[in-house]
Amino acid sequence: MCSLTILYYAFFAFFFAVPDLFLKKWLGIVGGGQVALFGIEILSTLISRLQDHFKTHIGTVLPSLIDRLGDAKDPVREQDQILLLKIMELSATPQYVWERMLGGFKHKNFRTREGICLCLISTLNAYGAHSLTLSKIVPHICNLLGDPNSQVRDAAINSLVEIYKHVGERVRADLHKKGLPQS
Repeated sequence: MCSLTILYYAFFAFFFAVPDLFLKKWLGIVGGGQVALFGIEILSTLISRLQDHFKTHIGTVLPSLIDRLGDAKDPVREQDQILLLKIMELSATPQYVWERMLGGFKHKNFRTREGICLCLISTLNAYGAHSLTLSKIVPHICNLLGDPNSQVRDAAINSLVEIYKHVGERVRADLHKKGLPQS
C-alpha cells in the first residue's frame, strides 16, 4: 500500500505540476485536452489497482474531477464521467460519492453544472434510485431549473424526468413540497 500511496502522490505532481514542455517533448502530448485525458487514464488505472483502498483519497480528487466535467473538450467530459462511475463501482458507494459532489450543482462553470446533471442520469441508469438518497439531490436540481444557461436548465429537467422514471409519483410530491408545479 505504501508504494501505491507514493504512486498516487506522483500522479498528482504529474497531473498538476508538470510543465507543458515536458509533456510535448517527451510524451508527444500536444494539447491541454490530451493532458487531461492522460491524467484521467492514469487515475483510472490507479483506481483499478487500489479499488476500495482509494476511498480515503476520493475527497482529494473529486474537486478536480468535478472541474473536468466542465472541460471545453467533449472527450474529456465523457471520460471524466466514466471515471466518476468507476469510482462508484470500485471504491465507494454512489451515495458516498454524490454526497461529496453536491457542490458541483453550484459550480461557476455552466458546463460543470450541466455535467453534474448528466452524471446523475448516468448514475441512476447504472445503479438505480435505491443507491442514492434522491431527496438530498432534488433541491439542487430544482435550483438549476432557474439557471441562466438553457443547457443547464434542459439538463436539470432531464434529470428530474429520469428521477421520475425511477421513483414515480414520489418525486412529484417532493416537487410540490418545494413549491414547484408538478407538471
